[in-house]
Amino acid sequence: SGINAEYEAVVSTQSTGEIHVATTHCALRECFQLGPVLSGAHKILKKFKRHKCGHENAALDAAACFTAMVGAGNPEHYIIATQDSELRKQLRDIPGIPIMYLSACTLFLESPSYKSRDQAEESFLKQDLLTDYEKETIKKMKGNQEEKTAFNRKRKRPKGPNPLSCKKKKSEEGAKKKKKKKKPTESCSGATNEALVKPVDSVQIDAVK
Repeated sequence: SGINAEYEAVVSTQSTGEIHVATTHCALRECFQLGPVLSGAHKILKKFKRHKCGHENAALDAAACFTAMVGAGNPEHYIIATQDSELRKQLRDIPGIPIMYLSACTLFLESPSYKSRDQAEESFLKQDLLTDYEKETIKKMKGNQEEKTAFNRKRKRPKGPNPLSCKKKKSEEGAKKKKKKKKPTESCSGATNEALVKPVDSVQIDAVK
């Protein structure tokens, strides 16, 4: 109908997917029972499509009806539009439920609740985002790395003595030899003086004689 198309166009501004606006038998019944207070809302709801909620034979209040429809994880991907603040608070505890409401004749879409954010993050971490080609490439890279590590281990051989350490020992032995003290000897100057004195004495003695 025209009213459905009009509301669907408004709601579509808050979403990128296809949306169908509908109400339930329970919501219509509750608006009718509340009388003149919600007579205007009742007239508008009657123009919407009726979604089969499963409570046609035993109607529930609107809040209980919507809560039962979304279930534990909103498998049917419902968006709940309601002015009932208590119902909105209750729906925030169930992850994966978009909530809309009117304020100053403007339609608002609530930010995702903490429960919805936690569920979205958990689902993202569980996703396998790698393609088959990427998985195969990573597997080959790991295999090549393991082969390279094994080859490097085989090439390692026991090392011989460090040549620098041997040179160090020889230098230490040479230093020890240098440290040994030499025996005292007579000076060359002393010996030369004695040799020079003796001939002079003998010459003098001969002259006297």
